Amino acid sequence: MRKITRTAPINGLTAIGTLLCAIGMTSAHAQEAPYKVEGSKVDKATLAGYKLYTRERCETCHGQTAEGGGAFPSLVAALKNITKEQFVATVTNGKGAMPAYKDNAKVIEGIDGLYAYVKGRSDGAVPAGKLEELP
Repeated sequence: MRKITRTAPINGLTAIGTLLCAIGMTSAHAQEAPYKVEGSKVDKATLAGYKLYTRERCETCHGQTAEGGGAFPSLVAALKNITKEQFVATVTNGKGAMPAYKDNAKVIEGIDGLYAYVKGRSDGAVPAGKLEELP
């Protein structure tokens, strides 16, 4: 005779809870996208972030498309695993070989747009190459 245990309902509830959390996280993530994109056109803040990325020569280390190369990290990959707060802290205070930009007013003022651009690249929403502003 097979012994009946009470873990099956608990395991089922755990699976349902995990699924609901995953759905909630995915929905929240989709709603929180800091960028708007239509082809190669992006919102004003994301375009400003792209221009800041270029003007401040971020591509020197992270590449023109933010995909890194050699010893330099890919921001496209990094932003899959870090929060906006971690991104801001790294840009502001530096980390490892990354210099701190806390004294660069242009970077600090434009950090939200910079995040939007790099996050959009990381999410696969913002294409590589020249961008234009959405109407």
